[in-house]
Amino acid sequence: MEAGGIGDMIMSTPALKAIRKKFSNSEITLLTVPRSAQALNNKRYANKIIYFNQESFSKGPSRSTYNQVFSNLRLLWSLRKERFDMMIDLEAIETWKSSLLRYIFYICVGAGNKVGRNSDGKGFFLDVKVHDALFGTVHEVDRKLQIARALGAKTNDTKQEFYISTEDRKFINDWLLDSGVNGNRTIVAMQPGAFVPTRQWKSEGFIEVAKKSYQKYKAQIILTGGSNDNVVYKIKDELNDVEPILAIGFSLGRLGALLERVQLFISNDTGPFHIADALNIPVVVIFGPENSHRYGPYNTKSKSRIVTGMKISCSPCLKYECRTHECMESITSEMVWAEVESLMKEIMR
Repeated sequence: MEAGGIGDMIMSTPALKAIRKKFSNSEITLLTVPRSAQALNNKRYANKIIYFNQESFSKGPSRSTYNQVFSNLRLLWSLRKERFDMMIDLEAIETWKSSLLRYIFYICVGAGNKVGRNSDGKGFFLDVKVHDALFGTVHEVDRKLQIARALGAKTNDTKQEFYISTEDRKFINDWLLDSGVNGNRTIVAMQPGAFVPTRQWKSEGFIEVAKKSYQKYKAQIILTGGSNDNVVYKIKDELNDVEPILAIGFSLGRLGALLERVQLFISNDTGPFHIADALNIPVVVIFGPENSHRYGPYNTKSKSRIVTGMKISCSPCLKYECRTHECMESITSEMVWAEVESLMKEIMR
């Protein structure tokens, strides 16, 4: 089970590969949410996939326990009929409320063995427990691999994967040509939105960095985001001289095909940056409240940069919304630009 976001799913791929190889003769069902499943070539990791109707156990706005569990009664009943011998949960258990939800969920499903992460003691009910310190420095990819290792799987292959079809690559090639992007031009893509609001940097910062990238490197700026990311349109309106191109509402496959074509991706701590990381695209990622050791670049660690805000008493934290947003507000455009220049020098070289 991986009920987290896009980034969580991508960071799960090394563990999913290892589990698939260990249990090659078993029927494996992947339980996830639709938006995250787009990141996978599902047949490589599981025999079939079942979806949550909502993200019952992952990050997001707080919902009542009743809504989170009992709105999925039909799902729970269908899972129970599967009579699973084992249920493997790759996600952390971040709160005691989540711990209660997991416990109820597992009882309802009735799996033979429950395997997962004993996050700061919150996985006490699991049959096979893997130690997990939420605010430790171990990367999330390695945390998930520890679960596979506990089941006897070989975990030498730590490469994250992201599937891109031939059709998606052709679409992006045609889209770039139609947009007038010269094949020799430096392309810098930016992701100014974020699925979790506390992880979204100020739009003024992206505007400043976009202007400097255009002025110094004559870079073609491409703004990426979902169809509801209003911040993208706000930034575009402030960049008339730069003439950015909007890549809005693309499927994950098309977004991945686009990121393959850029020289640099500048992003908040959100799903698309993990796509770039899996594709070995250099990234400057902006971290505020979350643990950058746990969620930072993994494949591209040596050719990416992390910009973090000031450490305040409540960081790192797991809040979905924040009244003060101090950690993100402390990040200046000069801080981000310094890392962009540092990375661009290496790329140009």
